[in-house]
Amino acid sequence: MTVHKGRGIAAIEYPTGMNQNGDPSQAWIKVKPDGRIDVFAGTSDIGNGSKTIQSQIVAETIGVPYEWITYDNSNTDSSPVCTGTFASRATFVAGMAVKKAAERVRERILDIAGKELEIDPADLDIVDGEVIAKGSPQTKISVPDVAAAATWGHGELITGAGAQLKPYAAIVEPETGKVDLPPHSAISYASCAAEVEVDDETGEVRVTRLVQCFDVGRAINPTLVEGQIEGGAIQGLGLGVLETSYPYYPGMEHRGGQFGSYLAPGMEDLPVMDTVLIENPSVDGPYGAKGIGEMANNPQPPAIATAVHDAVGVWVTELPITPERVLRALQRKAAGEGEPTRKGKLIVYDEELSLAAVAHPDAPVRLVVDA
Repeated sequence: MTVHKGRGIAAIEYPTGMNQNGDPSQAWIKVKPDGRIDVFAGTSDIGNGSKTIQSQIVAETIGVPYEWITYDNSNTDSSPVCTGTFASRATFVAGMAVKKAAERVRERILDIAGKELEIDPADLDIVDGEVIAKGSPQTKISVPDVAAAATWGHGELITGAGAQLKPYAAIVEPETGKVDLPPHSAISYASCAAEVEVDDETGEVRVTRLVQCFDVGRAINPTLVEGQIEGGAIQGLGLGVLETSYPYYPGMEHRGGQFGSYLAPGMEDLPVMDTVLIENPSVDGPYGAKGIGEMANNPQPPAIATAVHDAVGVWVTELPITPERVLRALQRKAAGEGEPTRKGKLIVYDEELSLAAVAHPDAPVRLVVDA
């Protein structure tokens, strides 16, 4: 019995937002008479931190403290439209909607402040909740005072609306599917390096370390970004070595009936994790941000598969990489059978099955992308 160590690396690219045209999000913001800010948006926060991120965007754009922001997405009757929390779009698309709404609010605050100070709004700035004359910081008025003046003096409600919509492609070639606009507004990139230990007697794979590098565009909230990446890494770990739902031999009735029978990573399974953020701003995202949610669990499984190959010299081409699959691959290797052959960028285990797949797309062909 020998425990072999191996290292592997995988790189991915991932689109932000919907691949199709459209994908709208809208937001509406109002300033209360005390200067506090109410944000109404339709983005559902499913634990991804979208309420926090969008509130930060609003505070930064207007120029007020984060604590002044109240975010309301509780009612679809009162909140504007949002396509949904999916496609890694909650910051990238919906965040742009609240940013645009906040820009409108900022314009109205400066306009009212200009009237109060008798200064051209273009010569004013908003810093930490105060409207200040450029070049004359002693000339200023607080945002709460501006809001009060709008309410009681000018009879106005300071509001702003914003919407983000990917432009529709005007030209589509039916024969090729080519369009005059790119299908994605931003592409994110990531890589993962995995270190594993593989027991060649039991087939057990233990992931000891994951080092991940993600291009996030701009990390508006680095702690939340790192949390999403590390949470995704655990999901990727589960997909790579533990979590399976099909097939169950000899039939589907043999699968577990309780959630406890579904193996998912626990604290004792966690490897050492290092996360590196690269900020390569996107011109289409709020303050350069890109989406991060769904891609966070993509690079780990292929990195783990490559590390297993480095450790014991076999490709396991189905996920998860269970002890049974490792041992079967080792047996094929020992017997001189089933070694993969290269087909362009693919590694094919069975030439006959590969040819059969052309005529029978549902044939059980095992392929793995050459990482």
